[in-house]
Amino acid sequence: MPYVDEDLGELDVDLFIQQPAPGGEGVVVAGTCPRCHGATRTLFPWGRPGAGTKGALRLLFGRGATQKAEDGPEPLLSEVHFCECGHAHPHSPPDTSFLGCGASWRLRR
Repeated sequence: MPYVDEDLGELDVDLFIQQPAPGGEGVVVAGTCPRCHGATRTLFPWGRPGAGTKGALRLLFGRGATQKAEDGPEPLLSEVHFCECGHAHPHSPPDTSFLGCGASWRLRR
């Protein structure tokens, strides 16, 4: 399947899981890409500079707070997800941020 930058819209949240990352550095969202059907998995780190909306979690909990997956906004629902299947699909741009098929989506309950 060739790389295509394609927004798939909103998908059912039950297709993905959210769990604490090993070591507690954030949250991992995992599932199957709805376009290429490859296993995709994304780490959303807690409060790292330059990590987009994920840095806002530190504002919610304070500087020394310990954060857990169930404590804050769910990356599962609040983020745009991208295929990160790890496969180099034909026609992938050399400067793409994600090694996948180019699909993106949001999740809804």
